[in-house]
Amino acid sequence: MHRLPSFLIAILTLAISLNGITWATTNELDSGEYTTAQLKTRLAEIDAELAGLARFTPRSGTGTIGWISTRRGSRDRREWVEIALPENTTIDQIVLVPLLWNDAQKGIQADGFPEVFEVIIGTKDRSEIEVIARFESEDYLLPRTAPLVIPVPNKTASWIRIKATRLMSDARQGNYIFCLSEVMVFSGDRNIALNQPVHVSSEVGGWGIEAVNKDTLTDGFTPFLMDASSGTDSNPHLAFFPENQTYSFTLDLENTYPIDEIRIHSADMSEYIPQLGNSDFGVPYHLVIVGANRPDFSDAVPLLDYRRESIYDSGAILIRHVPETRCRHIRLSVPDPYQTPYMPPGKRRNFGLAELEIISNGRNVAQGIQPIFPRQKADLQQRNSITDGSNHYGEILPIREWMEQLARRHDLERERPLLITELERRYERQQINLRRMAWLTGMLAVGIVVTILIDWILRMRTVFNIRERIAANLHDELGANLHAIGLLGDMAQKKVDARDTLISILDRIRQLTERSGKAARHCANLLEAKDLCADLIEEMKRSSERLLADAEHDITFEGEEFIHQLPPRKRIDLFLFYKECLTNIVRHSHASRITTHLIGSPKQIHLIITDNGQGVLDIPHSLKRRAHLLHARLGIQNPPEGGSCITLKLKTKIFGFGK
Repeated sequence: MHRLPSFLIAILTLAISLNGITWATTNELDSGEYTTAQLKTRLAEIDAELAGLARFTPRSGTGTIGWISTRRGSRDRREWVEIALPENTTIDQIVLVPLLWNDAQKGIQADGFPEVFEVIIGTKDRSEIEVIARFESEDYLLPRTAPLVIPVPNKTASWIRIKATRLMSDARQGNYIFCLSEVMVFSGDRNIALNQPVHVSSEVGGWGIEAVNKDTLTDGFTPFLMDASSGTDSNPHLAFFPENQTYSFTLDLENTYPIDEIRIHSADMSEYIPQLGNSDFGVPYHLVIVGANRPDFSDAVPLLDYRRESIYDSGAILIRHVPETRCRHIRLSVPDPYQTPYMPPGKRRNFGLAELEIISNGRNVAQGIQPIFPRQKADLQQRNSITDGSNHYGEILPIREWMEQLARRHDLERERPLLITELERRYERQQINLRRMAWLTGMLAVGIVVTILIDWILRMRTVFNIRERIAANLHDELGANLHAIGLLGDMAQKKVDARDTLISILDRIRQLTERSGKAARHCANLLEAKDLCADLIEEMKRSSERLLADAEHDITFEGEEFIHQLPPRKRIDLFLFYKECLTNIVRHSHASRITTHLIGSPKQIHLIITDNGQGVLDIPHSLKRRAHLLHARLGIQNPPEGGSCITLKLKTKIFGFGK
């Protein structure tokens, strides 16, 4: 079998290397994260989940912003905010809503959200204080616009404190501040921090203080509009009526429920850009909600008495806890409705809302209940939208679920571009590998063509060598046999009168004729002769006895184990070289004594043949040819005492032994 050309081996080595690079690329994330297929699956899962989560939609118009601490010159100043809770209340979740800033370069970003902070809870007498959460720079909470949801494993507390130990710089002046828009503390679905007392380490003064004081941290107003991804959108209910008329409607809940919370979703008039009306459009200056068990409200109990002193008392969702009251009938009335600024005094007043939620144990028991309007001169639009469970964007969610969906969207939207970047990086690397493989394929194609050509050349060379070997064998073997037949014929002519001798000569001629036929067949099937010269030493002994029957011959061997390790073809060629030497001695030297010495060693095979004949002037062509086929070094000398000495040295390292 021919050896592969070195350049083809190099190409195959490169292919194996590239294959290894490709596998390394494919399995790079197996140790810690995802394979490429898992990245695609994860990206599809994120897109599917994002489609079902509430969307981030910031408020517009005027409203409370949240609490802002005093500006500091060092980021390591400690600032804190503490919120009192109803005594010994079990809490299971805390939500921190960041204060938002519309950055001219980066868009909407959290402003003053601390880089490092901890959340502490305790009892009223402060005998038990526990750090329930700690966040470091390595948590990468920023940048963010969404709420931060902190799970709490059912702890009992009378207050919570958020203490910042490393501040972030504010967006406007570059000083270090601590800001939050809203803090919610949930016990089940109820925000028990709503409208609770707040204590802070410091406050900012000056312009706009009403919008950034500490009490805005628990007023229930967030910088977001509730924009759920599910449900059917609904237009808000609007009512226009004369100034001297009190607007009202009632709800029959059909069953008696313990009412503990009321949520009023303001009419969202911001779908036009710019807005068609003021941000407090339709929000009354005075609103009253009462509950009763009798249809005539003779047993009415006040539930909510809402008064708006300024524009900062209104927001997208007005949430108020009320003392738990069992009632079936609800009545909403507006003693002091909204007055449109651009309407002349004494003209029509108006009231608007997107939804009225009456909460009992976390459930809106008013959803689907048709409102009842008394006879009054009023233009009432979208009456049924008051309790249809939808706002301008779709389904109205529980506040806790809304915050959780916004937080979840933030996490997924941060993960999604990382996955896309990783996939793009891998696709780019795959493109590089594909280009490499294309080049490699071309190189392999060229290598295959060249290999085929080289193989063809080698085959032609082998055919030539076989022809040369067959010609040499025919010349040497048949020539020797024919020469012997000629000699025997001469002897037969001289021994005509001696019958027994003549018969012996004729038998030898017959044997030589058969051997010549075998030699001819052997030359024709040289490559298939597997058992020829299986034992080189014995073959050499038999040939020397046959050819040198009339001369004195001495043959010796050394290192037989190395002689036996020669490849079959080399044994055959060495044997034929030896026969050709003997044939030439018999033909031309007229020697009476011949010695043969074959020496095997780890490095070489050394053959020495000497005779006492006439000597030679030049190396016979047949011996040169045989030495060439063996790739051996040939030498012939004529010693001073007469005769000739033929030497052949054949290296054995190339045959795989003697190393």
